[in-house]
Amino acid sequence: MSGIHSVISSSDVRSVPGQVAVEAKNFDWGDWDQAITDAVVEPNAVMSNLKITRLHYLLAHAMRDVLGEDAGANFHTWAVWGSRKAGVTIRQEDRDQARRDGTVVGSVVGGLIGLFLGAFLYGGSSWSAVLAWGLFGGCCGGLTGRLIVHRSRQVASQLILHGNQTVLDDIGRQSARFIVTFRDAKEADPRQLERFLAGLRSGGSEADGQDLLRQSFSLYWQAKYTSDPKKKHETAYFANCLAVLHEHIRLQPDIKGSLPWIISKCVTQRLMQFDIGSTQLDVSHDVPSLTDLPYPPTLTKLYEPELVEFLHGANGWDKTSRRLARTAAEDWTNLRERMRYIVNLFRVLHLSPTVWQAPYSDECLKEISADRLPSELI
Repeated sequence: MSGIHSVISSSDVRSVPGQVAVEAKNFDWGDWDQAITDAVVEPNAVMSNLKITRLHYLLAHAMRDVLGEDAGANFHTWAVWGSRKAGVTIRQEDRDQARRDGTVVGSVVGGLIGLFLGAFLYGGSSWSAVLAWGLFGGCCGGLTGRLIVHRSRQVASQLILHGNQTVLDDIGRQSARFIVTFRDAKEADPRQLERFLAGLRSGGSEADGQDLLRQSFSLYWQAKYTSDPKKKHETAYFANCLAVLHEHIRLQPDIKGSLPWIISKCVTQRLMQFDIGSTQLDVSHDVPSLTDLPYPPTLTKLYEPELVEFLHGANGWDKTSRRLARTAAEDWTNLRERMRYIVNLFRVLHLSPTVWQAPYSDECLKEISADRLPSELI
């Protein structure tokens, strides 16, 4: 797969929110709190992931109602698709491909070690013996790689589910609070914002703090009360970047643990494909543009100083030439590579209608809402 393209098939996602998303408009805090708790503590791993994906979808549309339809994507718009991709690993649907990749990588590494050992033992006196050692090493390496991947996929499923639950429990609850607090607030009241921010934990994301979320929700608040389209888009986009950075710092141990070093680059190249609506992406390729411009007009030239510093400053998360070249990730366990890809993806698709598509059909979403596993995900 190269770049970005649309895929229309019988399993294509739906482009309208439907009644399932509309219901979130009437949720109060108790509804959100109960639904999030139910999804996080759900004992069935597959069902937990499906509930989480559905709730991100509801939160995305509820946030859109608060910020305005012209604000563009919000964090949960993207979290829908991250959770949907997580479901592939949780359901072990990528296990067979991972086993093949692990076997190949292990065989190559084991074969090279065997050849080196054979050459060391026999020098040039017996090339047949050297080749035999290479073959032996390749077989042992392939078997070892297969066993490592088999075990790692089981571990990965548990870790990815833990991360999936963590994101909803952490960011989802705060988004629900934000939605309920500001849904009917017509005028900007800084005191109301301060009261909301007081409910966030102090400290860095790596220490279970929510300072990045405090910045993110402050920006969402600004986006809500901004009428200038460019400022609104920059502010909402920046808020999304801060929220996803908080998420990925917290999930770094889970992500590294789910991709053992022996196959991390291979998995990035072979398995890290995911959908955004009916669009398929591959993180091992540069983020592609949708038009002749790399970004939407309102996000092509950025003016907010803190956003420019966040992206392109000395410790910025986008060290490209402010274009989409060199945005591909070689190793998804590398936080900087992930963020470089993500901040560009967020910027390219911030105003794209495709990001608002439903992750599953209305029928599937209704089954999930009724606490039933859909017969198939369509």
